[in-house]
Amino acid sequence: MLALCLPQMALAHSPIEGIGQFYSGLLHPLLVPAHALALVLFALLLGQAGISGMRMGYPPFLLFLGVGLILAGFNIPIGINRELALLGIALLCGSLVAFQWRPPVALLALVGTGLGLVMGADSGVDGLSRQQTFAALLGCWLGAVVALIVIAGVVELLKRPWQRVAVRVLGSWGVASSVLVLALATLRS
Repeated sequence: MLALCLPQMALAHSPIEGIGQFYSGLLHPLLVPAHALALVLFALLLGQAGISGMRMGYPPFLLFLGVGLILAGFNIPIGINRELALLGIALLCGSLVAFQWRPPVALLALVGTGLGLVMGADSGVDGLSRQQTFAALLGCWLGAVVALIVIAGVVELLKRPWQRVAVRVLGSWGVASSVLVLALATLRS
């Protein structure tokens, strides 16, 4: 009970204490709600699109995630509300998954580009040396890439009708989550 009275310092996008910057960065894409939601829904979309969708969606995401992380590492702003952009991308991806609509592969590349850039730019850390910052950002890049490839790969393997319905249900839950948070953000402003 006494421990609850001793507050700890809290920082947004700070590393997890005790595991090191690289491993903290590795977990970052799955611990920040807007990042996790957008990443998982994009992975579901790529998995539904199949191998051709993955071939078009992975490269721009990987490249622009790196670009966004470099921008974050040097504290260069991209000039948009990153959380709203991530939620908007999540809403788009979740809607496409829920309706099981296969978009043109060029749209997958465009969504991957936008998601990678915004997610990377929103992954900056505070209060670290330059070396520690880039260790955390490298971990973030690797964590997002592994999560995307694993989730999309598993979804691509799901061929039975009930499995495809389960993926669509996950997409609809993502849409509901995105809409709720977007509505709350709109009310705040």
